[in-house]
Amino acid sequence: MDRMDRFFKNVCIVLSLIIVVSSLAVTGIITKSGLKVINLDFFDCKDIVSIIDNMEVNLTSVVYVQEENGEWGEYCRLHGEENRIWVPRDKIPKTLQNAFIAIEDQNFYIHSGVDWKRTGAAFLNWIPSVDILKGEQGGSTLTQQLIKNVTSDNEQVASRKFREIIRALSIEKMMDKDKILEAYLNTISLGNGICGVQVAANYYFNKDVNKLSLEECASLAAITKNPSAYNPISHPNVNLSRRRLVLDKMFEQGYITYDEYSAAYDAEVSVDNTQKNRFEIPVYNYFIDALIENLIDDISKERNCNREVASAMLYNGGYKIYATMDKKIQATMEGVYENTSRYFSQKRSGENVQSSMTIMDYEGHIVGIVGGVGKKTVNRSLNRAISAPRQPGSTMKPIGVYAPAIDTGTIYYSSIAEDKPLDKYYADGKPGPKEWYGRYIGNMSIIMAVQKSANTIPCHILNELGVDKSYTFLTKKLGLKHLTSDDKNLAALALGGCSYGITSEESAAAYAVFGNGGRYYAPKTYFKVEKPNGDIFLKSGKYIQAIKPSTSFIMNKLLQNVVYGANGTGGGIRNYSKMKAYAKTGTSQESNDLWMVAGTPYYVGSVWYGFDHNGTIYNQAAAARVWNDIMKQVHNDLEIKDFDLLPEIEPQLYCKYSGKLKGRHCYNCAEGYFVPSHMPDVCDGEHVYGLDNFAQNSEEDEQEQETPVEQPSANTTSQATTSQNTESSASTPSENTTSSNTSSSSTSETESSTSTASNPGEETSP
Repeated sequence: MDRMDRFFKNVCIVLSLIIVVSSLAVTGIITKSGLKVINLDFFDCKDIVSIIDNMEVNLTSVVYVQEENGEWGEYCRLHGEENRIWVPRDKIPKTLQNAFIAIEDQNFYIHSGVDWKRTGAAFLNWIPSVDILKGEQGGSTLTQQLIKNVTSDNEQVASRKFREIIRALSIEKMMDKDKILEAYLNTISLGNGICGVQVAANYYFNKDVNKLSLEECASLAAITKNPSAYNPISHPNVNLSRRRLVLDKMFEQGYITYDEYSAAYDAEVSVDNTQKNRFEIPVYNYFIDALIENLIDDISKERNCNREVASAMLYNGGYKIYATMDKKIQATMEGVYENTSRYFSQKRSGENVQSSMTIMDYEGHIVGIVGGVGKKTVNRSLNRAISAPRQPGSTMKPIGVYAPAIDTGTIYYSSIAEDKPLDKYYADGKPGPKEWYGRYIGNMSIIMAVQKSANTIPCHILNELGVDKSYTFLTKKLGLKHLTSDDKNLAALALGGCSYGITSEESAAAYAVFGNGGRYYAPKTYFKVEKPNGDIFLKSGKYIQAIKPSTSFIMNKLLQNVVYGANGTGGGIRNYSKMKAYAKTGTSQESNDLWMVAGTPYYVGSVWYGFDHNGTIYNQAAAARVWNDIMKQVHNDLEIKDFDLLPEIEPQLYCKYSGKLKGRHCYNCAEGYFVPSHMPDVCDGEHVYGLDNFAQNSEEDEQEQETPVEQPSANTTSQATTSQNTESSASTPSENTTSSNTSSSSTSETESSTSTASNPGEETSP
């Protein structure tokens, strides 16, 4: 080894030691008492070798779904972003092997996984004005490139390079050179979504890899530098220039004779890609995309590895994945979401309106999911249902306030609260928040507050309950992972003006606790995952008891009033079926986000509707209409059933004036739902005038309203990225597109007002 080699090796060793020591410290291997004796494979080298072994035997993971007859049938096979066919090294022409070695790693059979001179030069070239060996091969050896191919770990940062060095040195001790070369040639990306030399030979030349000529071998090796720029189909001249460089290197390194070099140098390469359609990757639906993301996360946790390694394990692990998708429900959802002219016609500055929807059963199993409007054209694109949180508006009130308040005994089903502003609600000292219906009513039952989606009452209750309790409940028991400490305020937790928001997946899972006895199941796209030998690798089904079963039932009844009550804001879904439903609507500031989240005796579904970049939605019934039309088809052939009455719930008459249990002289009563161990007092019959007046006014309102509200009302919150709350007060009728499923009569309940509050956002209408 000459001086320059030793210099570069020492530079790399020092830098690598720094990153190794740092990694050891971070992972807890180094402690005050010295080294801990644990598995030191924290760079997942064994997993990477296992992945390569699985690739060789073509262990493709398969997704199964349950058919209508109850049998499990194959639905699809999971391919990565590239198509590959593994071919043994002895079936790959020696000329092709040498072409890649000559242009990519001429010292392949000499080094131990790292070419120190080239790697050291690559490190130093990061320093401005330094130019060392830039005209020669890149810094990565074939071993290092193989690691990137397998793990997709190719971030352009120094820490990745250090990690790659350690992995390369380790893997060279686990695999021999011929095996590494075989794996490299079968995993190298060669453009057009193809991977490996066998598929490349089929795709570009319509022949088997062992039939390639010298010039065709050089053409494939030329692609690796940049598969897009050196593509022989789209950039033949650029590929020709690089191909001749490959031949130069092969001749210089003694792999070919002068005659072979000369003949291939001037030979023409004829591309024949008539077979390319055979190798196109299928476009999966949004459910399969969500399934892939779910599995990568869970494999990463189970195997304690990063997402890149987990992804490679998923695609090449030969797993049998039993998915939760209902094909009929998924197809129904896709049918509505691809019907853009009927459901998603609004545009703004050239941008189409967007939406997402999640439907799941009451054990957290997602049966259908759509993450965008229109026909899906690419894999693993933005899935708004799982990765695009939006402000939830009034849909936050039941989960952030009413449910935990009932669960802790802060309020009852029949409690009375006062609809009045809170002192110094805004940063400028003014009282608030304002009500979307333009006035403060005074004393109001919780039943009516939920039904009308009052703003002040959940704020008063949250003050009594405690912001910290609400935040902990939402993040620890209901799995809302996009809330931040900045959301610990009334505007966010009572009215939905969150910094970021929630997704339709999170929303559906949170609202499921109102239909399953209070159990929270983290959303899952699979029942179980089996290893190739049949052993269980992953399994879903765990839950936490988020609220008491009695609280779940009481909330269910309160939210049914949103659909069937005379003042309810969710009447637009009333006719989805003869079965009952519980629901909540929500709208953010300037009607940027519309929500309908509702549960039936079978499923809970959540719809978000809006623009990717904030813009007003004029059809206030849009989200409800999507929910209604999909759920009507989903429930069309299902047996009619109802939510069960829990044995720990005791129906009792209560006084509508006081909210207490019916007394001897109470004449205006209704049936409520209570827990025997925690009942309100019995009314003594001494009613306050304001309560009498409110009850009378409420009854008159109900009598006057002959048809229920047919749409979700409009809630308004501030932008998720602003630190100021904005709220303005104005009730304006919205546009309403009618259909056979929704009445043409509807009322819009939108209120906004200017605010200087310091909260990150504020809900201002139901």
